[in-house]
Amino acid sequence: MASRRAGELRSERGNILARTAILALAACAAGCQSGNPTPKVIFLDGAGHFGAGYSVRSGLEQAGFVGSFETFSWSSWLGPGADHLVVARSKGKARQLADRIADVRREFPGGKIYVMGLSAGTALIVSALEDLPKGVSVDGVVLFSPSVSATRNLAPALRHVSGRLYATCSPHDGILSAIAVNADGGSGLPAGIQGFTLPVKLARDELMLYAKVVNVPWQPSYVGFGWHGGHVQVTTRGFVQHVVAPRAFSDDPYPLDQPLVSQWASVGNTGAQTVEFRDAPGATKSTPRVNDRREGP
Repeated sequence: MASRRAGELRSERGNILARTAILALAACAAGCQSGNPTPKVIFLDGAGHFGAGYSVRSGLEQAGFVGSFETFSWSSWLGPGADHLVVARSKGKARQLADRIADVRREFPGGKIYVMGLSAGTALIVSALEDLPKGVSVDGVVLFSPSVSATRNLAPALRHVSGRLYATCSPHDGILSAIAVNADGGSGLPAGIQGFTLPVKLARDELMLYAKVVNVPWQPSYVGFGWHGGHVQVTTRGFVQHVVAPRAFSDDPYPLDQPLVSQWASVGNTGAQTVEFRDAPGATKSTPRVNDRREGP
């Protein structure tokens, strides 16, 4: 009797292990290919700054993020100046980031990939997106206090973004107000102060891509989430949790948010801006609606 009972216990343990193995395999097949859970966030810190990743990750997790968070290290370790003026516009470093994004996409083709970065790190993000192979894209982008020229043509990068590109901006950003050169080498104010604007000349297909761009300007209500308008403060956990995450991880547009440009013409709108299309000779020019309203969350 004892022997038979022992045999039954061994059999039951074997069944439990078998069921556990089956469940594990099923879970892996559903969402953990190559050990990479989905969604995946790749984060780049700012020039000479190495601590924002922790608060961004904490904020995302507080908002319910359960995926993988990876920090892409790009600093020269020679100080903020070298990072901002040299490394941030390095084609080799941008190529490394593009390769990493492409590798993740190959490892997990059905997963969600988001790229986020702070300050000068955003210049590398834009360049890396431009450098991605045809057909490779990320699902969303968040640029915190981007020290990229506000008038940079984002179209080549946006071709590799299937969702939206969010960019925070604040006129109270003391660091960006003091820099003489943008991290990407572009002219004019950085996007982190005034938000991205449309370049002077865009092809029709390039203009439509700007429907993915949403500026997130500072407003007094964000003080309650820890962002007082400062440069690095924008990555504080509360702001990431309550303002960034609901936008970044949603497939639908966030209420009251407006893309930089709409496809419909706006007649008599004081915010309208004429965009010269670089189409075939004789093509009709149109005046799209450009939206730069500063709405709340």
